Amino acid sequence: MKIGELSGGVLMAVVLAGCSAGSTPSAGALKVSSPAFTDGAAIPAKYACARQGGEDVTPPLAWSGVPESARELAIVVDDPDAPGGTYVHWIVTGIPVTETGVPEGRAPGRVLPGSDGIAAYAGPCPPSGMHHYHFVVYALRGPITPSGDAAAVHQQIKKAAIGSGETVGTWSS
Repeated sequence: MKIGELSGGVLMAVVLAGCSAGSTPSAGALKVSSPAFTDGAAIPAKYACARQGGEDVTPPLAWSGVPESARELAIVVDDPDAPGGTYVHWIVTGIPVTETGVPEGRAPGRVLPGSDGIAAYAGPCPPSGMHHYHFVVYALRGPITPSGDAAAVHQQIKKAAIGSGETVGTWSS
C-alpha cells in the first residue's frame, strides 16, 4: 500500500513492505525520508560511486513511527533494476530503536556485506539507464543472527520485521 503525505512542503511516499505473515505494523506507518533528496527524485552525485563522479557517502536518512514493540532497526538499500537481479548496496543491523535517523556518511549499527561482498555502503553505480534505489528501514521484533549472502540476510530481516518504511531515490548513468 502506498501512502502519500505532505509534510513540511515535501511530498513523501511510504511503502509498507516486508511484514511477516501474521504480523501487522503498529498503528501508524514507519515513515522514511532523506533531507538529501525527495522520494522518487534523483540522488545527488555525492552519494553515487566514484566511477560515476560520486564519493560513496551514505545519504542522511530520517524516520519516525517505529512500532512500540520493535526491539531493533535495520536498513537495507537495494536496486531492483540491476541487470543480474536485485543488488543490495547497504545492510545495517543492530540499530537501537531510539535512533531517529542516520547522519550523512555514518552507520548507526553493524554494517554487513552487500552484494559486492564488502561491509560498506556502495553508492549508485548502474551500468546504464535509470535505476531506483530503495532505502528501507525495518522495525524488527528482535536481533537477527545474519548468515549467508546479502540476499539471504535481506530475507532474514524481512522475516523478523514487524513493520517497515522506505524512500526511493533514482540514479541514471
